[in-house]
Amino acid sequence: MADGKVTYEVRADDSNLEGDLNKAEKTASSKLGKFGSTMGKAGKAVGTTFLAVGTAVVGVSAKAVTGAADLDKSMNQLAASTGLTEKEMQAYEDTLKDLYTSGVGESFDDIANAMATVKQQVGDLDQSALKGLTESALTLRDTFGYDVSESVRAANTLMTQFGIDGDTAMAMIAKGAQNGLDFSGELLDSISEYSVQFSKVGLDADDMFKIMEKGAETGAFNLDKIGDAVKEMSIRVVDGSATTAEGFSAIGLNADEMSAKFAQGGESAKEAFNETIAALAGMEDPLAQNQAGVALFGTMWEDLGPEVVTQLADIQGGAYATAEEMEKLNEVKYDDLGSMFEALGRTLEIAILPIGEALIPMLQEILESIFPALEEHLPTLIDAISGIIEPLMP
Repeated sequence: MADGKVTYEVRADDSNLEGDLNKAEKTASSKLGKFGSTMGKAGKAVGTTFLAVGTAVVGVSAKAVTGAADLDKSMNQLAASTGLTEKEMQAYEDTLKDLYTSGVGESFDDIANAMATVKQQVGDLDQSALKGLTESALTLRDTFGYDVSESVRAANTLMTQFGIDGDTAMAMIAKGAQNGLDFSGELLDSISEYSVQFSKVGLDADDMFKIMEKGAETGAFNLDKIGDAVKEMSIRVVDGSATTAEGFSAIGLNADEMSAKFAQGGESAKEAFNETIAALAGMEDPLAQNQAGVALFGTMWEDLGPEVVTQLADIQGGAYATAEEMEKLNEVKYDDLGSMFEALGRTLEIAILPIGEALIPMLQEILESIFPALEEHLPTLIDAISGIIEPLMP
């Protein structure tokens, strides 16, 4: 010890190292020699088979074979989860390949799962409609983080309640998200839950999205409250209660006439909705307006306030979104060099799939000939490896 330092001298005893290594070498040579001799015949057979395959295996590489195997696995999962028949499978496989080469989805399996979700929730579709809904659902996921199952459910609700096609439904969801309607994280849930209520009062899908947007612009603190307000109103205006009658009377409308209009649905209900909102908005006495609002909208009037509810009918005509807008989103989302290279690579993968599909049966035969020998002599191989490791452990 000097100057506050402590020095240690460490020595390793390597006097037996050379002998241990020689012993390990002899043990390994002996045991692997036995393994090699027993595998000789199988090795020659496998070598002859691979030689026959020749440069095709080298040229195709593992990508063709693994790609074909992955596709086959994905299609099996799709068939199992949807009940597709063998006759139907080819059309679905072609659609999956088209989607894959377009650049959407993460893998064959990812796309197959999305296709299964669409089929399970929407039912039987032609391949064009299936492709459109699946592509849109994956694009919405990659753009806005929406779960595929939730976006498909919302789109299916729009299709069912308002009679629109899948492309338009998905375009409306995309447009709503772009316009900030998911400010409270409830856009998809609100669509799924309240579409039926908007439909009951004669409003179409365009009206619903415009009303939700107007409510958001005028101060609604979450989207769910706007849908709930329309739901509460749709229940009260046809319930025939004294409270509802007093509410209509307070805004200068006849309860029986308005109830009949709402009950007819369609344009009649839409006209009644606009009349009711306009009459409420035109009231000058805040106290009377508040009483009428509570009578017709219940607690939703109190939650949203007159500033929001009285603006719900103040919307412009025209389409909220068209199917073409979903196509524009797809173009913008995947219009970059990385996406282009990804699509090119996927196109090449699809191009070599037939080679992999042709090789798989041959490779299965080769593996079937190898496995019995491997299973028989695997303990010898494990023993040989152990013989190498044990002398080196000290």
